[in-house]
Amino acid sequence: MDCSEEVQSFSDEAGSPTGLKKGMSIFLDILRRADKNDDGKLSFDEFRAYFSDGVLTGNELQELFHTIDTHNTDNLDTDELCEYFSQHLGEYENVLGALEDLNISILKAMDKTKKVRLPMPLLYYILKI
Repeated sequence: MDCSEEVQSFSDEAGSPTGLKKGMSIFLDILRRADKNDDGKLSFDEFRAYFSDGVLTGNELQELFHTIDTHNTDNLDTDELCEYFSQHLGEYENVLGALEDLNISILKAMDKTKKVRLPMPLLYYILKI
C-alpha cells in the first residue's frame, strides 16, 4: 500500500462508525503512539507517560484523564479523546483538517515522484533553501 493510500484509509476512518470529524485523525495517531500495549485504549499509566511533559502536575493529569473518561472505564478510547479535544480546539479544528488534507496531498505527490528518478542537479535545486 502506498503512503497516500495508507493515510487516506486512515483519514477515511473519520467517516467510519466511530464518528470522527475531519481533523481528528491526529488523535488516532496520539492513541496509537501512547498505547504501549496495543489494546486500543489508554490506561492512566499510558496517558501519564505520554503527556507528562511538566506542563501539568501528576494530580492535574489524573483529573484531566478522569474528565476525558466519560465512559468511566478507567481507559480512554478514540471517541473520548476526540470528543474532549474537539470541544476545546476552537479554530484549530479547521487547521487540523487542513493539515490532514495537506498531508494526504504531500504523500500522494511523494508516491508519484518515488517512481521517477530526479536528476541530481534538479534534486539539489528543489532541496536548496
